[in-house]
Amino acid sequence: MTIPDLVDLARPSVVHIATEVAANDSNNQPMPGGGVGTGFIISTDGYIVTNNHVVEGADRVVVTYPISAAEVTATASPGGAPTPNTSRRHPHRAVDAEIIGLDPQTDLAVIRIDVEGLTPLSLGSSEDLRIGEVVVAIGHALDLPGGPTVTAGVVSALGRVLTNIGPQRLTLSDLIQTDASINPGNSGGPLLNLFGEVVGVNSAGAGAAEGIGFAIGIDNAMLVVDTLIEDGVVTRGFMGIRSATITSAIARQFGLPVNQGLYIQAITVGTGADQSDLEAGDIIIGINDEAVGDIGELGRILAKYGPGSTVTVWFLRPDDGDDPQRTEVTLGERPDR
Repeated sequence: MTIPDLVDLARPSVVHIATEVAANDSNNQPMPGGGVGTGFIISTDGYIVTNNHVVEGADRVVVTYPISAAEVTATASPGGAPTPNTSRRHPHRAVDAEIIGLDPQTDLAVIRIDVEGLTPLSLGSSEDLRIGEVVVAIGHALDLPGGPTVTAGVVSALGRVLTNIGPQRLTLSDLIQTDASINPGNSGGPLLNLFGEVVGVNSAGAGAAEGIGFAIGIDNAMLVVDTLIEDGVVTRGFMGIRSATITSAIARQFGLPVNQGLYIQAITVGTGADQSDLEAGDIIIGINDEAVGDIGELGRILAKYGPGSTVTVWFLRPDDGDDPQRTEVTLGERPDR
């Protein structure tokens, strides 16, 4: 469809998210805090997808969603004057939202508003995307008044990895790179294909770089979202390793035999990794039948296997040559759980 038609289709499903955080100033006096972001509706009964960093730590989450002309008439004040929150060009209503679940490791969250009859967006597949395909980002960039901002571009690359994201220094993997502008406030909004389907969750711009934004592929995102709706949390099995993502530069610096994978820096005593054949200095390259190229991929794979599960770990030991070795690791629970 054309981009204007796509925007008309998607606009009722894209919401503004405002958070409030209790904070004190240097004199220990209360002061307002919080932020803004975007989300998109995935069910008629109020479930909304956004980024974890948009709502994490919030004391209150307020969702502003578009309403129809019929709802404007129904909620108009006596005399026909619009109520304050429906006075813009695109009528809207603000309601409190409940945080259903958070997953900091993938920067995804699910919230819910107690409203029925909403219009969910259709979900596409990030697996089917092609480099050069036209995509459209919709979100409340810079919290500008008057409704969401629409930007269009192409898929610039697939399978991108970002490291050291945010205060938790996350690694996000298998990202969609696009030149559709993604600015503060866009976080959590949908990246759409020209069929009006969500193919990604807009997550990050590239700092001072121009024309580079990133979105979490919807296929992997929905695995997390479904778990958050069901359980409120993603419980990942714990291997018991401290590791670093190998890059080409690190591989050259230390003479490693591969330029991707996880370099084991240390192993925690008493964990599944400690009771396996793994050693510090080994390079993990796979779990069961899935390749592991970075920390983000490891977290996504382990989300499928809870504590008590046994997985096959494929690894290289540089001193023993280039042939992959395998060992069994029984996953435990994270110590902080």
